[in-house]
Amino acid sequence: MIKVAILTGGESAEREIALQSSEFIHFQAKRFFEVKVFDFPKELALFIKERQNYALAIPVFHGRGGEDGQIQGFLQTLKVPYIFSGIDGHSVGINKIFTKQITRALGVKQAAYKTAKLGEKVEFIVKSVVKPYDSGSSVGVVIVANQQELDQAVAQVLKVSQMALIENYLDGEEYTVGVVEESGRAVALPVIQIKPGNVFFDFESKYHDGKTVEICPAPIPSLLAKKLQKIALQVHSALDLKHMSRSDFIVVNNEPYFLEVNTIPGLTKNSLIPKAVRSSGRDFGLLLKGWVESTLTQHSR
Repeated sequence: MIKVAILTGGESAEREIALQSSEFIHFQAKRFFEVKVFDFPKELALFIKERQNYALAIPVFHGRGGEDGQIQGFLQTLKVPYIFSGIDGHSVGINKIFTKQITRALGVKQAAYKTAKLGEKVEFIVKSVVKPYDSGSSVGVVIVANQQELDQAVAQVLKVSQMALIENYLDGEEYTVGVVEESGRAVALPVIQIKPGNVFFDFESKYHDGKTVEICPAPIPSLLAKKLQKIALQVHSALDLKHMSRSDFIVVNNEPYFLEVNTIPGLTKNSLIPKAVRSSGRDFGLLLKGWVESTLTQHSR
């Protein structure tokens, strides 16, 4: 039986979510493979020592240190095959500024935005969303409605990130679209409509039962659903992502505005990709099996 290593944990603000996601991946992977989980950084040295026992690694990290290309570069240095996107896809995907620049070049609509680094003053103009430019799971995201709130939010973000992203607030409905690769072809999953219990789809809404209503497939016109799916596929392709991604949107007057992409989306029991996979009639474990086997086949060439 093929032996695979799940690498998880990390030191980002999303560590606990990564550990929960790894439980789901472990449950699915053990149906087909012999699996061992390594909690980084605590078991980093152990993995380096035992790495030759494993045919492949499955990195399950969220945020900096694991979803930004660092772990992928580490694995390539060790010559250990791994699934999901490569260094470039992760490093661009986690950088919301780079992602916005690329998607804008594709003609994808997005909210107007500006950035702030330490020592820079940003003038409040309109209601805005302030967030770190390089985190996921809505960590550090704040909606601001005046100069004082903006200054406070930017100061908080700059304690945990080198740059704050300030987007014009969009008053619309939230949707997300997962993309998975099946037999080497990227496929858009059913659109999910998100109705957060809080002001927006924040960390608490994402990972606590009963905080959010998530409808899959979304009860929207097929034309809008296809438009959202098309953009998600465009983003997946343009960023050279692999195996799985999830793009988030706000829809205003039937017009999608792209927010960001997740290169290793949450995979907890409350997460969106597993829900969309089930809704599409697919088996996540079989998808995972295909990603592992195709990666090993490519690596052996």
